[in-house]
Amino acid sequence: MTEREPISGADNAWRRIGSVNNLTTITGVLWFDDAITYEELADRLEERLLRFDRFTQRVAGTDRPMRRPYWESVENFDIETHITHIALPEPQDKAAFQRFVSCLMSHPLEESRPLWEAYLIDGAGGDDGNAVAFRINHSIGDGFALMYVLFGLVDDPDSVEMPMGIMPDPPSADAFSDEADGTRPESSGRSPDSDDEDGSGLSLGPDGPLEAARLAGKAVKTGWNLLTQEDEAETSLRGDIGTAKRAGWTEEIDLETVRAIGRANDATINDVLLAALAGAFRRLLQDRGEGVEGLELRTTVPVNLKPLDERDASLGNYFGLAFVPIPVGTADLNERIRIIHERMDAQKAGIEALMMYLTLSIGGHSPDPVLDWLMEQFENRATGVVTNVPGPTETVEFAGKEVTDVMFWVPQANDQGIGISIFSYDGGVRVGIAADENLLPEPSKLGDAFEREIEALAADVE
Repeated sequence: MTEREPISGADNAWRRIGSVNNLTTITGVLWFDDAITYEELADRLEERLLRFDRFTQRVAGTDRPMRRPYWESVENFDIETHITHIALPEPQDKAAFQRFVSCLMSHPLEESRPLWEAYLIDGAGGDDGNAVAFRINHSIGDGFALMYVLFGLVDDPDSVEMPMGIMPDPPSADAFSDEADGTRPESSGRSPDSDDEDGSGLSLGPDGPLEAARLAGKAVKTGWNLLTQEDEAETSLRGDIGTAKRAGWTEEIDLETVRAIGRANDATINDVLLAALAGAFRRLLQDRGEGVEGLELRTTVPVNLKPLDERDASLGNYFGLAFVPIPVGTADLNERIRIIHERMDAQKAGIEALMMYLTLSIGGHSPDPVLDWLMEQFENRATGVVTNVPGPTETVEFAGKEVTDVMFWVPQANDQGIGISIFSYDGGVRVGIAADENLLPEPSKLGDAFEREIEALAADVE
């Protein structure tokens, strides 16, 4: 890679649409029951993370209005300037850790430096454990790219088992050698919200002229629907966005329980989780005294658009957003699952996502007023973003220590103030909630409501 590399349209758009009120920064945490040391963390990041050029590069050339900004290598890069070692204040409980993560999510990264940082946090991993928090600006890569990075940091990347091969193999040293040809092993080409055996891949390739014409017609209709869809319903989950963010997460939910609920309803794991989210929103709004009868809320769902066998060390953003309505106003638990299952049209979602990706790519190379105008066309269209990323089926080790749990929080953009991140790891599922303080000052309330929904659904299949 050259010393200077022009930043792509999509990557630049994600950099630029971040604002002081809605930072486009991904936050993730690894927990350890046996504490990892600062030296172990620094050595592992220097050995494995810095193989990716983006983590030693900063964005430059942003003061040239008619020319593209570029990635520029930082001379004499020092890994320790990006790692901070802290200890949680007493009583070092979950609430204290949630406050710390909330502060991280409210703080912008410094653009004069490479756009990432890591924190070693004592007191966050149980009696003898700790945790590592990562913050990475979305311009470096999308969720799949950053998963590729994350699991390239573990002790034995070749042993990482992902559900049904939904990701390319984590990077080994060969991926960074001069002789590497850039190809990746075959993969299933699934979207980020796919499940295990129930998931379906996203394919936009036509099989012939008639299919191409049909897809072209569907694309025109989908584009028109995107631009003319009604504004999102007014609830207390929408409103003015501020600078203070709040983080929360659920307790671990047994993945087999979720799978059993899906089998009982002839639905996917993703259907079940979205139905539970709809029910959680319903409970929260009812507790606030708001009417929910007949209410539907749109969510934006990331959809992968780059074949997974082409994912490599160059990282980047290759996804779009589909608008998925969830039936908050439907009281019956199983009926919500049925409605969501019928609405999950992979082809429609793929076309929507492709059009949003092209919009961002064009906007990323356009002057600020053009990008602002493009984003304004999609304001007031959704309540929040929801992403579901299946992680390794078994625990992994980092610098000789078992990673006991993993969680991440998806950033929001535009006028959305709620982000829901669903991540599975070692047979369990956690839901991370990132929220603007003005809209959801106590994310744990939504997390508790989600857990009650899963419990109620599980009771139906017992």
